[in-house]
Amino acid sequence: MSTSILKAISYAGVYVGAVIGAGYASGQEVLQFFASYGFIGMLGAIITMIMLAWYGTVFMELGHQLKTNSHRVVLNYLCGKKVGFFADYILLFFMFGVISIMFSGGGAAIHQYWGLPPVAGKIIIAVMTLSTVIFGFTSSVRALGIISPLMILAVIVISVITFTTYSDHLATVDASLRTLQPDTATPFWWTSAIVYVSYNVIPGVSTFASIGNKEPNLKIVRMAGVIGGMTLGICLLFIIMALLANLENVMSYEIPFLEIARGIGPTTGFLFSIVLVVAVFTTAVSNLYGFCIRFYDSDTETSKFRILTVVVVVLSLLASLFPFSTLVGTLYPALGILGMYVLICALYKTFKGQIFMAERPKL
Repeated sequence: MSTSILKAISYAGVYVGAVIGAGYASGQEVLQFFASYGFIGMLGAIITMIMLAWYGTVFMELGHQLKTNSHRVVLNYLCGKKVGFFADYILLFFMFGVISIMFSGGGAAIHQYWGLPPVAGKIIIAVMTLSTVIFGFTSSVRALGIISPLMILAVIVISVITFTTYSDHLATVDASLRTLQPDTATPFWWTSAIVYVSYNVIPGVSTFASIGNKEPNLKIVRMAGVIGGMTLGICLLFIIMALLANLENVMSYEIPFLEIARGIGPTTGFLFSIVLVVAVFTTAVSNLYGFCIRFYDSDTETSKFRILTVVVVVLSLLASLFPFSTLVGTLYPALGILGMYVLICALYKTFKGQIFMAERPKL
């Protein structure tokens, strides 16, 4: 395998780590956005896969063309200064909230499966996240590039075992959906696919831009975007099949995919609990990096960047002690609207040819 392909796969791993998150790996997001619509939800996942590959590549290429690590530069270029200004701060606040929620969720998971106090679990996740980001983007690439494929492999293996074991249940999916009436993310399966891409891709813009800015070979950048998006989409399809095959047994659980793993055996359940904690960690790394790089762009090796990173981690730990998720939850509609607007702007500028000859705007 050539060096170029290996580099592209490594960058794609960072992309996957930025998006996969605890909601994705837990199966809860996948249930609401795709599986709850039945088999048509798989078509939604295919649309999502294409969009993830497309927009991941676009934002990586913008980082390459604009020579930036910051989402602010990308948003200003796509949306203009006025909209970009508001988009910048909405996204910053949302990323801070996500970091806090990841610390809180990671602490709860560690407490539940290993018996440590929740505060100790939060500190463990915080220290892991801080250490990864504070040593620079290269360490993040190495960490997420290695961890993400393992997470994807675990999810696919568990999914295959599940839907082959319960394949006879797939014939009664429509009847089960009519009886159980699971919550759906939006009224239509196709809008769920679009919204899912919107609020999963936009918080990772800094990470995607940083990949493009770091890699001088544009061919590798594009390859990474396609591989990352396709990997996420294929994994979505496997999770949907597993959820549909075992819908009646897992729908009532907050973490349905963990229940699927437990159904295979206690060891599998335990191992998947580790995967969930790792998914929390990768999401926290992506959002912490994106938040801090916004203020210092390429100056990740400076003491100012490291001090800011420490401050954000400490504040996020403090915020994780409170019901901060309620406040962040109110920002989801704003983030969704912002995300849709940014995606439309990116699509428009791509077809006008401006993505491929982008110049860094004055800030």
